[in-house]
Amino acid sequence: MRNCNTETCGSRFHINCNTNFNILKVRMETILKIYNTLVLPTFLYGSENWTPTALKRRRTEAAEMKLLRPLAGYTLYDHKTSDYIRRELRITGILDKIDEYRWNWLLHLQRMPQNRIPLKSHHYRPQGRRTIGRLKKCWREQL
Repeated sequence: MRNCNTETCGSRFHINCNTNFNILKVRMETILKIYNTLVLPTFLYGSENWTPTALKRRRTEAAEMKLLRPLAGYTLYDHKTSDYIRRELRITGILDKIDEYRWNWLLHLQRMPQNRIPLKSHHYRPQGRRTIGRLKKCWREQL
């Protein structure tokens, strides 16, 4: 384990909670405030426009639990489920928040006047087939 307070994993940035927070010295409310003000906005930035595949959803949940498990004082070997840890910390899952953000964006699009560019791009339907490697479903089909 590194002795630094942050790690860079590919293009993702995450806090290494094992070395940052000594659970016995920092109050749980303080840790949850840090999680809600720093970690959640980083995870959720631009999420209303994502088209998440099953793999991306699993990786997002795994990254979230990698942060939450040490905050709750557990290790992977304690065999606590994700739902148990979320209930103990009294937070909702990040995938639920992403789904909520996407629904709010759709409602915002429906309220827009017809001449707005985001609404025009939402209603745009390209002709022809998708190229190899593109997602089979678009944003509208995954709501």
